[in-house]
Amino acid sequence: MSMRIPLALPFAVLLAAPLPAVAPARLAVKPAGRVHLGSTGPREVRTVEYTFTNVSDAPIALRVGELSPGVAVRGPALEGPFAPGQSLALTLTVDPTDFVGHQARNVRLLTDDPAQGEYRLPVALDVRADLTVDALRKSLGAVAPHESPQAVFTFTRETGQPTALRLAGEVAPYLETEVVPGTPASRLLVTLRPARIPPGATLGLETLRVETTAPLQPAFTLYLDWKLHHPIEAVPSRVVFLDPAAPSQDLVLKARDGKPFLIEGAEMEGAGFQVGPIPGAAPEQRLAIRRTAQEVARAILVLRFRGMDEPLRVPLSYLPGSSPTRPEPVPPAASPSAGPPPPR
Repeated sequence: MSMRIPLALPFAVLLAAPLPAVAPARLAVKPAGRVHLGSTGPREVRTVEYTFTNVSDAPIALRVGELSPGVAVRGPALEGPFAPGQSLALTLTVDPTDFVGHQARNVRLLTDDPAQGEYRLPVALDVRADLTVDALRKSLGAVAPHESPQAVFTFTRETGQPTALRLAGEVAPYLETEVVPGTPASRLLVTLRPARIPPGATLGLETLRVETTAPLQPAFTLYLDWKLHHPIEAVPSRVVFLDPAAPSQDLVLKARDGKPFLIEGAEMEGAGFQVGPIPGAAPEQRLAIRRTAQEVARAILVLRFRGMDEPLRVPLSYLPGSSPTRPEPVPPAASPSAGPPPPR
């Protein structure tokens, strides 16, 4: 409720004598207590009307003691004394310009009666951000190698002011970005090019840092996730040899549609590895990968399938002496600035 606080006394007086009793309030205030003005636009001025009533038997005058930033008061209640029993109005306005989020404001009012102390008018409001984006995180879902899906992030400025967008930092080489300016909305287009994704990478979470010319929203961090679904899935997606005593590993190939498939070619880009016999058509096949290298080696196994244009590329690595618990790092599927995803 509206609060009346006794005037401060000098510190020496407080030590010398007990605080005096607060005199009964001579002014009744409506509405009482904290007034919430709701959600407000970045330049939307809000008002609240108060009524002060002199409930005493003598005249009393009201004046402004202190105002919070962006607050103004005016009205008959400040223009002259109240006669006994008289009611006068006071209008409080709040200008939210240059503020964002939850805001609490107050007005401190004094009277010509020293025993009255002060009256306070607390208000609160939630100032909406001027520039917003339709989503901080988007998903491209399952992507086939021949597809080039696109995500669109739409930035809208409530005040209608033009806004420039700029990507800060580098993005992954398999992403193409474009900023399409507009008023009041601008768009960031992000296109995924699966053909540029490093072999062995099957999913990614991209982090995009966008800088803007909106004063109170100068930057946004956006997230984009994707999963690459080749018609034939390799398990594991990367074959890594760590133990010199283990000369071979199995590579399992599975058709996503559950139908038999046929391997028409298995080529090796690089040295240090050999592929065992090619099995016949089946929905799941197992290839033996043999290591011939005696020292660190890397290669790419390129598998081609009947009726499919896109080959499957599987990275092969031999890292003798490496800890079995720390295999070769997978090339990042996210952009260099990638970080943890925000809560959904």
